[in-house]
Amino acid sequence: MQSLPRAFKAISQNNLTYELVPFPLKELIFIEQIPCDVFSKARGSYAKVLDRGTAINNQSLRDLITAGVVHTYVREREKSLVVAAQQENLRSNTRSLSIGDPFEKGRRQIHLLTINLKFLYEDPTDDTQLALQYQGTRSLAHFLINNIKIHAQLYFDFSKQKHHYIFAQPMLSSIFLVGVLKQAKIFSDKEVESLFITSYFKDIGMSAIPQEKFDEIELNVLDKKLLYSHAKNSVTILNGRIPLGPSYLKLIENHHAFSIISNELDMYEEGHDEQLLTGFETIVISLVDIIAAMISARPYRKATTLFNALNLVKDLISDHYPQEFKLLVAYFKNFFTKGQE
Repeated sequence: MQSLPRAFKAISQNNLTYELVPFPLKELIFIEQIPCDVFSKARGSYAKVLDRGTAINNQSLRDLITAGVVHTYVREREKSLVVAAQQENLRSNTRSLSIGDPFEKGRRQIHLLTINLKFLYEDPTDDTQLALQYQGTRSLAHFLINNIKIHAQLYFDFSKQKHHYIFAQPMLSSIFLVGVLKQAKIFSDKEVESLFITSYFKDIGMSAIPQEKFDEIELNVLDKKLLYSHAKNSVTILNGRIPLGPSYLKLIENHHAFSIISNELDMYEEGHDEQLLTGFETIVISLVDIIAAMISARPYRKATTLFNALNLVKDLISDHYPQEFKLLVAYFKNFFTKGQE
């Protein structure tokens, strides 16, 4: 017959199995005091690794990782406490973004926006969360426009954090976009800000797609159509909820104009009644997105080189848009040269 302590332990473990939900350690960064207990799982059993109210910092999180804590969990009913703490962190950092060391404030804003983007994807109908994400993104756009010299430093720091690519990709491509638009010297800062926001929110329609689809190596035609539909989904989610005008929503709808998937599916075949926009803004948003994706690793492939990414872009547009291609080549070569200094 099982002893009482062992029986109680078994019951406790069984309860935790139903109570706990995943909550990665990286999503606890910047929280000074944990508002709930945090658990890890080892050899089939859950164990508490952080007590409610524990003061934490980057070093304490690194210590947990060094100790072999990989997957962490919180009680489902308490997850909202951690989300609320990170929302408050984002509000606070957004208000003080121009105060203090630019790199530290910028990297903090980038990470907080990425963490909160995941929360937003879990419920894209949450107007409060969307408004918070919009305000934080708008402030970051203004910050990046005025701090061009630290873009490479921010990019490489963010790349090392290993956020899932569907949450990291909008930030990586949008950082590039600001630099390309500023180098083009044909847009006002206000226009650059609006295009940054457009670029950052363009993939929010992916929230309607099961995340496991983004990690699969092979996709059938139905899966590809599902992924392609995220652009229209993004417009549906954003329309009337954040201050982006019709022209910017049209950019979102057409931001896969040069994507490989759209070519494979022949989405613009005869009978497709939408106008394919090929203005400078559409071209740059689409191609910067492609380059950022190719030079970043995915669960199903390694990152490619900048040279290979630019070669693909050359095949896609150089015959029709030679000046745009030259601009992209000059920008990215300069960006990565500076980033390696």
